[in-house]
Amino acid sequence: MEVIASEGLSGVTMAKVAEQAGLSRGIGNFHFQSKEQLLLETLRSIYQEFEKSWRNIVADHSRLPAEKLKAIIETTLMKPIASKRKLAVWLAFWGEAPSRKTYLEICAAHDLEWDAAVADIIQKMAGDNFNFHGMSLEKIAQSLTAMMDGFWVEYLIAENRFTHQDAINACFAYLASFFPEFENVS
Repeated sequence: MEVIASEGLSGVTMAKVAEQAGLSRGIGNFHFQSKEQLLLETLRSIYQEFEKSWRNIVADHSRLPAEKLKAIIETTLMKPIASKRKLAVWLAFWGEAPSRKTYLEICAAHDLEWDAAVADIIQKMAGDNFNFHGMSLEKIAQSLTAMMDGFWVEYLIAENRFTHQDAINACFAYLASFFPEFENVS
């Protein structure tokens, strides 16, 4: 991740990774066989860390759906998930995904689960008098996750434009247009 964050995917070599890790090239080659295998495992690893964080929140039965959604937003938009180094890695892979089928498949599968989990929470929050504002619950969830992805991009390319709290507050303001429990939350 350090090499990807500083040099992009094209700058990754087995030698640079071994040097960064303080290991011999032989150990890296033994475990990964190729640069592509190393990159795939890195992509899977960063998704696993992200999934673990949001799945733990979703599985917490002591929280109400709105509390879960607030916690997911905060966790997604704060460090350690939204650290500059990890965001550089995410964006490097996302930039390559359209031209690399394996990356696209990994990203798409994980992102579908992520969107479905957020949509499920939103579905549980919607009451009988829910105001859709012309949107489906699924599109509300997808718009929210797209906002969070957008803030990740902003954190990386326009570092001082939004603080983590600004991004969280913007997501809460968006949700307040649908759910009163998000009004005046910060």
